[in-house]
Amino acid sequence: MNKEAQIAVVGAGPAGSTAAETAAKRGAEVVLIERKSEIGTPVQCGGFLPEAHELQALIPRARLPQTLQEMPERCILRRTRLQRIISPSGKAKEFSVDGRVLDRRAFDRFLAHRAARAGARILPATRASLVEGSLWLSGRFPGSIRPNVIIGADGPSSTVSRAMGNRVGEQGICLEYEMVDVDIDPDAAEMYFSARYAPGGYAWIIPLGQDIANVGVGVRRPYLGGQRLPDLLDSFVKEHPVASNKLGHGEILAVMRGLVPAGGSPQEVQLGNMLLAGDAAGHVMATSGGGIPLAVVAGRIAGEIAAGQVQGELMLHEYKLRIAKEFGTELNRSVQIRKIVDMAMHSDRLMDALLAALSPDQVKSVMRAQIPAALAQFASSRN
Repeated sequence: MNKEAQIAVVGAGPAGSTAAETAAKRGAEVVLIERKSEIGTPVQCGGFLPEAHELQALIPRARLPQTLQEMPERCILRRTRLQRIISPSGKAKEFSVDGRVLDRRAFDRFLAHRAARAGARILPATRASLVEGSLWLSGRFPGSIRPNVIIGADGPSSTVSRAMGNRVGEQGICLEYEMVDVDIDPDAAEMYFSARYAPGGYAWIIPLGQDIANVGVGVRRPYLGGQRLPDLLDSFVKEHPVASNKLGHGEILAVMRGLVPAGGSPQEVQLGNMLLAGDAAGHVMATSGGGIPLAVVAGRIAGEIAAGQVQGELMLHEYKLRIAKEFGTELNRSVQIRKIVDMAMHSDRLMDALLAALSPDQVKSVMRAQIPAALAQFASSRN
């Protein structure tokens, strides 16, 4: 395959497939390149996605694509109505959040199907390398492409981002089990904070059914101190004073691993003819590690800007402005909140005190990247 292409999208996750669909629908010639042999596999995400009305409250200035508002029921494994935060001492704060637990394989395939039907050419099992403005392809569809616009949606270790001169930013590392025969609350997504079981991050239980759940832990490397992630997750399952009562007799059906950007956007999200979207651009809420909503919105914006560029109607530098307008405030504030919470991450005593100072509604506002007075007071007391 050796040809010119107007737009090449690298990575067929939520950001990349959305970008490809959006640009193709606007009449652009689009190629979507994915290194995995099977889009959506292996799964690398807990799969929790708030319902559309919750997303609109989270990112109120964003124009949500239809795919975040409506999706086939086959993509939804479970609907939840509560979010529960468990402190190191085992005390819980819960609040209402209407959520969907996605079958990520089905959801990612759904988005890729839409891109293909819109006219994008899909190249699975194909790796892309940037060489002097061209994309050199190896694998199932070898060759080269010299596109007018390159959209890097190739994850937290993005090849396109490195080609733009960005350093790999701070990342969370995640390990997750799919477990069955567990005694969980099927209506609640739970987050557990503890320096012992999830240093520099949190553990989670996300229900997939009445007795099935994704159970995981996500931390940042500087907090590990020589500990192994599998050991942390096993300890959480077997020894945590609250979680072990729910999980201790369960069976592991699958093991999933992944990386999550934890430091916000890199220095450049647009350079020359290149754009970054999704995990490649650090489009992840640092308060929760949730990246699907921002990835899909960013993919839509990237597709619109790229198509506008090749059609002579928009300029690529407008991408950063559009991102900033639609969700930049919330993204930056989530990183600010994470830095405040970092002050308590090394000490369960401090984390207990911080969570005790926040009402359930205030905890919910923190998860929505808002800074209540109690959190601001905690930050000022630690400075």
